[in-house]
Amino acid sequence: MNCRNTMNTDCLPPGRRGTALFFLKKNAAPRRLGGFLFCLALFSCTQKPPAIQPAVYHWETHLALSHSETAYLDSLHCRYLYVKFLDIARDDAKTIRPYALLEVLDSTGLAGRTVVPCVFIANNVFQDIPENQLDWLAQKTAQALHSVGGQFTPNQFPEIQFDCDWTSTTRAAFFSFLKKMRNRLPEHTRLSATIRLHQYKFPDQTGVPPVDRGMLMLYNTGDIDDPEAENSIFQPADAHKYIHGAAATYPLPLDLALPMFSWALVYRDGSLWKIIPEPATETFRDTARYAPFPAGQDKRFLAKQAGYLGGQYLRPGDFLRVENIDTTALRQAAVLAREIDLANDARLAFFHLDHAIVHRYPAWFLTELCETIRPE
Repeated sequence: MNCRNTMNTDCLPPGRRGTALFFLKKNAAPRRLGGFLFCLALFSCTQKPPAIQPAVYHWETHLALSHSETAYLDSLHCRYLYVKFLDIARDDAKTIRPYALLEVLDSTGLAGRTVVPCVFIANNVFQDIPENQLDWLAQKTAQALHSVGGQFTPNQFPEIQFDCDWTSTTRAAFFSFLKKMRNRLPEHTRLSATIRLHQYKFPDQTGVPPVDRGMLMLYNTGDIDDPEAENSIFQPADAHKYIHGAAATYPLPLDLALPMFSWALVYRDGSLWKIIPEPATETFRDTARYAPFPAGQDKRFLAKQAGYLGGQYLRPGDFLRVENIDTTALRQAAVLAREIDLANDARLAFFHLDHAIVHRYPAWFLTELCETIRPE
């Protein structure tokens, strides 16, 4: 519809069309009538995009939302839940296989929410993979999605998301896999893919995945392999470098993901050895086991004794850097995100839901972030 035509009353909202027609019938002065209709059409056709819709990732192997988590999502008015259904990677024998398939223990908290199944795929899956094996992988993935999806009611999903940090050497295979997946999913299923910041800034070099939407991940901005990095999850200055200088519009409609997690990075012999998610902060107060390094630090430690942390066996001399995202950093991320051309119906997805974040990030604060990115 061409809203520049000031005589087109279809541009007017309900309740205004009768007013315009009344003036037409009364043969008002053309110049005055034209000005009136122009202002009215301009007012009615220039509308702000809708508010950002909050969403949350669930990245655990077992799904059973607690009462506090369900109440948290309700307080946030969260209607979208991105749920990891399975991982795909190569095992020690280099064989590609799905693993960590989701088990739904309790679906009570899902009522009234749209579930978006997510598939995490390690980048090396697509390294030097022959075309016939891509067909096999697409078939197995579709079967796994169908199997896990059978635990949900309803078990038809409007969107499925694929999470893979593809590179120039794996791009062709990953994009081919996505096309094969589209042919194996129900006809009206939308496909989305996660977009890293470097892929967002350099789409001509990295390529644009053949999907319907992208989820821009505004985190993991630093070098996780560098023991001296300040915070590899999010640094405003690092994120700024990717957003500034990027094209005004990305070739896909974009949603946005922000981090709500913490981890301990364990370095052994100068190299990253393990990632331990959500370590309890009080653990590092045990001065018999951990020593701040250098002295006075509250995020960097040396293991003094052998022992377990998050199921991983630490040796004396292992170096640990504890990283998290506080509310100040999230506010900075939200302000920076205002420079990104998000989709008109964009969602702001927080990664990820567990019992810790319910207390660490109040629902009102996450709502505030949505309003910061797109003020009402």
